[in-house]
Amino acid sequence: MATKKKLLFIHTGGTLGMTSVGNPGPLCPSEYAENLLPYVRGLEERVDIEGRLLSNLDSTDLTPYHWEKMAQLITDEMDNFDGFLILHGTDTMAYTASALSFMLQGLKKPVVITGSQRPVANPRTDARNNLIHSTICATLPIPEVGLYFGSHLFRGNCATKVSIQAYEAFESPNRLPLVRIGVDIEKVTPSLVADSDFTLQKGFSRRVTVIQLYPGVWAGQLRAAIDSGAEGIVLVAFGAGNIPLKEWPLGIEAATAAGIPVVICTQSLEGRAVLGRYSGGAAAKKAGALCAGAMTRESAIVKMMFLLPKSRNIEEFRKAWAVIIAGEDKP
Repeated sequence: MATKKKLLFIHTGGTLGMTSVGNPGPLCPSEYAENLLPYVRGLEERVDIEGRLLSNLDSTDLTPYHWEKMAQLITDEMDNFDGFLILHGTDTMAYTASALSFMLQGLKKPVVITGSQRPVANPRTDARNNLIHSTICATLPIPEVGLYFGSHLFRGNCATKVSIQAYEAFESPNRLPLVRIGVDIEKVTPSLVADSDFTLQKGFSRRVTVIQLYPGVWAGQLRAAIDSGAEGIVLVAFGAGNIPLKEWPLGIEAATAAGIPVVICTQSLEGRAVLGRYSGGAAAKKAGALCAGAMTRESAIVKMMFLLPKSRNIEEFRKAWAVIIAGEDKP
């Protein structure tokens, strides 16, 4: 008989382990112990599981402090387990997956993050399948941070939440999934292969401003971000990365002159931003903006947060931004 894999379950909170405070009442975090395992009978025959309660929070209350706690725990236990499974709320799961992918560099073992749309004790829950299948994914030779939901394992920093109703709540718009699970387990695309030793790199800026563009948007928001002490700005722009030609290029120039990098990503779910395809994107690029390409907005925001403390000036940030850290942009 093959030796069973040893996995560490890291509980952070979220719908999967929630109970109702009323009848029906809003959902809130509940106690976590080994009381999850009775709902997924059979896993103990395939893997040895140890659980840790890192936090018990709705994912909207998680911060970079919690991202670093997760990464530190994984680092501390790297030699003791074959894989890691993080139980997490869906609302900010894609942000956490991106953050872990940037911090855990040169990863040699699978780290999978999952959750559910309904609590595990609910008769119609999706939690059981997500728990079982994400556990299986955490035993596969896929040494990167993945996000499992519904029937797919996605590269964590390429996934985004697309539904608050569907059990297939996440998609990876610009990259095929790593694994598809149905009757069979199908590996769809190759995983990352580490070309360096494993290292943990912490540190996130909390002073990133995100501005969503819309018709008639007030360009003074850029000046307000500069005056408020923003260290970086992400513009969620139109189409291929277009901005209004009136006032916005000047605002980007002002931010760049002040040493504040501006990154542009697209509002569109699929496709990549290409500054220069249209006049609005060309004007943004000429003014000094950087492009997020095919990155999700979650990944672009978190990558900026991650790189800012490691860059002494805007030129260092520009160079660092161009480096793909963990497969976050489409080749």
